[in-house]
Amino acid sequence: MPLVSGSNSFESAKLPKGFKSRGLVKTRTSIKSPDGHMVSPIAGNRFACIDDPEAVDARRMRLNPQAAENLVGIVVRPQSGVPTIAADGASLICEGVELKKGKRLVFAFNFMTWGDMPWNDFATFEALPTNPGSYGLQRHVLCDLADLATAGRRASDWRLVTWTLADDFTGTLTWTVANGQEITDWTLLDPAAEAFSNPPALLIDDIRVF
Repeated sequence: MPLVSGSNSFESAKLPKGFKSRGLVKTRTSIKSPDGHMVSPIAGNRFACIDDPEAVDARRMRLNPQAAENLVGIVVRPQSGVPTIAADGASLICEGVELKKGKRLVFAFNFMTWGDMPWNDFATFEALPTNPGSYGLQRHVLCDLADLATAGRRASDWRLVTWTLADDFTGTLTWTVANGQEITDWTLLDPAAEAFSNPPALLIDDIRVF
């Protein structure tokens, strides 16, 4: 199992053993928040940065669209109440995880976005069991642009998430950040070209098992 009891952080330019990525994912020592301040790790010297908001041209379109993860077809209903379809993005993946009933998985995240509504970017966490039907956690929206916009913000700042296991879990943990688009017509679920611009970012740090 790649996750150990205690803290699992990102301390080198490469992802730790057991982690892999889809789309643009790298470790960083800092990043400038769209709210204006510099963001540093909360543990150690680096954090994982899912997607790359800096790999864009003057129009905020991706320099290499083929490098992004294709997320078309994903539909989420965030706590903001804004139903949203995904366009593209990136994911951080941890495979072969084994967690016992009663354990707590805790991680820090910071979601940031450079877009505007109706391009409702969002971030999710999912625990997919190896055996279908076994215990896990369905795709859970951590934050979305609509949620931040109510407070006049573009970044969540560091927040902690705790998952207390109600049963044993064996499978894959996935953190995903996506360009999104608000659904206004349920017969039109293909994202517009503009939905693929202004990639957001999801920072992950200090993954702990207690």
